[in-house]
Amino acid sequence: MRLHHLLLVAAVLSNDVSADSFDCRHCDKQLLPQPIKLIPGRKYARDRRVDVLHLKLDVTPDFAKRTVAGTATMRFKPIALPLTKLELDAVDLQIAQITAEGAKVAEHEVTNEKLVITFAAAIAPGAEATITVKYSAQPEHGLYFRTPEMGYKPGDTQVWSQGEAELHRFWFPSYDYPNERFTSEVICHAPKGMEVVSNGTLLSQKPEADGLVAWHWLQDKPHVNYLIALACGQFHKLEDKAGKLPLALLVPPSHTAQAASAFADTRKIIEFYQQEIGVPFAWDKYYQVYCLDFIAGGMENTSCTFEAAGMLFNADTEDLRTLHRLDAHETAHQWFGDLVTCRDWAHLWLNEGFASYYTILYEEQKLGTDAMKYSLWLEAQEVFGANDTRPIVWRDYGDPMQQFDSRAYPKGAWVLHMLRSQLGPDLYRQCIKTYLERHRSGIVSTDDLQDVVEEVSGLSFDQFFDQWLHHGGVPELKIDYAWDSAAKQAKITVRQTQKLSEQVRLFRVPLPVSFAVAGQREPLRFTMDVSKEVEDFHFVVPTQPELVRIDPDFTVLAKVNFTPAGPMLDKQLQSDVIGRLLAVRTLNDKSIDKLAKILREDTFHAVRSEAAKALAKIAEPAARAALIAGSSNQPQAQTRKAVVQALAALNTAESREMLWQMAQSEKNPEILAAIIETWGARPGEPQIAATLRTHLRGSSFNSVIELAAIKSLRAQDDESAIADVLARLQAPHELRGRDAGAAFDALAFLARRPTNTNRDAVRDFLAAKLSDPRHDWRVAAVKALGTLRDPKALGLLDLLLAISSGDRIDPAREAAAKSAQDIRAGLEGPAELKNLWDRVQQLQKKAEEQQKEIEAMKKKPQTAKK
Repeated sequence: MRLHHLLLVAAVLSNDVSADSFDCRHCDKQLLPQPIKLIPGRKYARDRRVDVLHLKLDVTPDFAKRTVAGTATMRFKPIALPLTKLELDAVDLQIAQITAEGAKVAEHEVTNEKLVITFAAAIAPGAEATITVKYSAQPEHGLYFRTPEMGYKPGDTQVWSQGEAELHRFWFPSYDYPNERFTSEVICHAPKGMEVVSNGTLLSQKPEADGLVAWHWLQDKPHVNYLIALACGQFHKLEDKAGKLPLALLVPPSHTAQAASAFADTRKIIEFYQQEIGVPFAWDKYYQVYCLDFIAGGMENTSCTFEAAGMLFNADTEDLRTLHRLDAHETAHQWFGDLVTCRDWAHLWLNEGFASYYTILYEEQKLGTDAMKYSLWLEAQEVFGANDTRPIVWRDYGDPMQQFDSRAYPKGAWVLHMLRSQLGPDLYRQCIKTYLERHRSGIVSTDDLQDVVEEVSGLSFDQFFDQWLHHGGVPELKIDYAWDSAAKQAKITVRQTQKLSEQVRLFRVPLPVSFAVAGQREPLRFTMDVSKEVEDFHFVVPTQPELVRIDPDFTVLAKVNFTPAGPMLDKQLQSDVIGRLLAVRTLNDKSIDKLAKILREDTFHAVRSEAAKALAKIAEPAARAALIAGSSNQPQAQTRKAVVQALAALNTAESREMLWQMAQSEKNPEILAAIIETWGARPGEPQIAATLRTHLRGSSFNSVIELAAIKSLRAQDDESAIADVLARLQAPHELRGRDAGAAFDALAFLARRPTNTNRDAVRDFLAAKLSDPRHDWRVAAVKALGTLRDPKALGLLDLLLAISSGDRIDPAREAAAKSAQDIRAGLEGPAELKNLWDRVQQLQKKAEEQQKEIEAMKKKPQTAKK
């Protein structure tokens, strides 16, 4: 009985998906489905044997069992060749019946990945046929339940879909690839009192005899499979209009207070995009649904975006939190990704790069040029930090989700910014409008965009597209400046220092340079045509420049190494936001007074924040005093948080006292949490210890304060806090699934020593979480058992490892392998543990053999009833 229970626990652990590591600033794309299955080799767009015309889903979710039953009806016609077999993507679906119109089904076969339908006679090209598949599923991916039985609040029950990249195959049979568009409809039979949202227009809402209500949605404009959407649940709803376009925002009822701030920009964003892009919003409505523990930051389903409820916030976070960037990113997808869609995942940047760049353009519309340039700065830092030399258009991915990284998002946005900078805003706008109108309701590749740009502009962009999209890396430029007073010439030497390879070549870029000259209102501007490894450029300038700026308008994605002379830095500190940021980064201990003034007076929060970091880095007494003095009276929360981090880096008696005083008056919970985390460096202080326990017992939105206290106690390695932390995690709280890992790890870390009397209680707590229906909590518990280093947990972990996941990636199983390895690394190898391990190994081998037999049985074809 005990073994059977543990095997069931292991089976449960295989469900859902985990988060990827990439963090998009706009849409929080660190919340991304992890790759499910790695397939070697280059990837190309699929063959289209049929033209799918329409897909109709009629489904009934069972919230108690977390299953779905339904029928999928697909109307299609062969394209060019007679069709004897139709292959649909279908994983772990229980097929009950298949019928057809316009053709006769001879038999069907269910494999691990496909539903293969064989027809009695070939269907002629152009002849329409319809197949209807009756099925049921308990989906591991694609459709996700959130119920009170799973630990969610009563009244917040919901189920929602997430199709990108290729996840819908887990809950309905389909052609699950982005190079095919079709119309669709969704009928969902939901409990009375719930609301259903799907693509397109709501045709009807009819009560049924069994107490359910049938919601019927029709999307009469073609879209691709991964954009089909279903959300069903209890929601609080806000409504608005952009012109005649209906807008709505739905949140879990428990998040009613946070709804208005999430909806504040939607109408303005749509109005701005329609003007900027020149193409009207294409869909019949625009709804946003906030989903509990959503596995992405946001998902741009046609006419109804789904977003993560964990990103909602209260007003007391001030400017630290905003949803206008998420809103702008996902709304931009309604044009880029939905109205036109990448033909295969190698061209994903045509979806994500455009959405990221138009978010930046809305940033300028909403907050001004400085904010727009700072967004570009942050995107560039992400690209530089990733140091990824693969091309943006890349075919050697193992799973489509590996494409969702810094190449598609920030680098893709920068490619468009460079294109716009070279063309000019008006010509660029004309190119994009033509691109959308020409390929409207179609699929696109990078060549399609290049063709339009070259046609409209009359210019060749072969090299531009080749170096930025079909090759990798970025230019790394070492710049030197010299002044020839006799010739009145400025000399600029440019060296390309990036490591060259087959993927990374020498770049050709139009690199602007400007010279500020005394007596002239505007600087003299030139453009250097950089294309060689080392080049000298000479410019005639009336007098010695007061300031030399490389790329002053921030138009080239390049790592630029150029440090102006001291007097020029003073001038640069009075320039634009990028100039000031660059200048602050070069100031040293000779410029403490300047940094102090910047921290107090600069008009842009990021420059003040950079000054705080610089003062902390200098760390001399005068710099410390300037930082502490400048920490007060900071009006913007973003700078206050940066100051907190800078003071923590100092870790002096004065800075610690300043942080304590700030904590007494700080009302912003996220800044207070940041201060609390700094107390991890202050073990053994009774006042801190007592305050941490007070905060641990509190109740904050998303448990941000309690989580900070737990992290701080972990950093202090305070074993006496184990009982308090354990009690807090056992009590009701608002900890998000994404934060469970940090909380469980902290608890396990505190109890990791063999002599700790709470170790068994912590292990039992984590063991119980192995059967938690929430995926994040299960994986967090598995990882925490590794942190606990308790040999008694090996039995649990090895039983999880005994369950084969086949060729799919199982995050829980991978975590179990790592945790077991970590525990064994700390063992001295007593005989009884070795014997236990031998028995577990035998059990694992037997379980794997049984799993192989099960897999072999699954591969046997199912024959349709005649």
